[in-house]
Amino acid sequence: MSSPVYFATAKQNRLRAEETLPAKLDLILEKLDIKSRVKDKSVAIKMHLGGNIGYSTIHPVFVRRLVKAIKEGGGRPFLTDTAGACETAHERGYSHDTIGCPILPCAGPTEKYYKSFKKSFLQMTEWQIGGTLLDADFLIDFAHAKGHPTCGYGGVFKNIALGAMTGTTRSALHDTMHQNRYWFEDKVLDEATRKAIMDACPMGALV
Repeated sequence: MSSPVYFATAKQNRLRAEETLPAKLDLILEKLDIKSRVKDKSVAIKMHLGGNIGYSTIHPVFVRRLVKAIKEGGGRPFLTDTAGACETAHERGYSHDTIGCPILPCAGPTEKYYKSFKKSFLQMTEWQIGGTLLDADFLIDFAHAKGHPTCGYGGVFKNIALGAMTGTTRSALHDTMHQNRYWFEDKVLDEATRKAIMDACPMGALV
């Protein structure tokens, strides 16, 4: 069963506040009927809060609009991400003052608050999911699309699949890419082609 997708264009037909993207987000939240769904609930807003001097995450203005809608519906929102991202979130404009709600590490400040699930996948046998996230009654995956060096794009799925896990599980997930063969030397046509491919890797990873 497909779900409706709501799109807001950055194009403005008039120089009016209601034509801006924050105002259009308000309209989308109305379409999603967020307010009636969060009453008396603890609401986790899972975001990627960036790191270091990264600035291409979702702007705090949009986060504050979402937090405001949740509060108006009687919900108790909090923002959550990995411990490291939460610790430095203020450096990128995210704080209780700017967004209007607490910022809590997904698995606690030392990433020791989690629930473990057993599931075999390649070399993995255990998945540690953040307890703070699991404690919530309602989850909003507030993700941004971005370029990713391995898979081309990262976004909504990665925000939960990696960002909701402990560092131990995140590391193990990244290691899964090394479990399947991705260099097929026998399929290289000739030595010149092989050398060209090897030279194309700036890290010298192909041998």
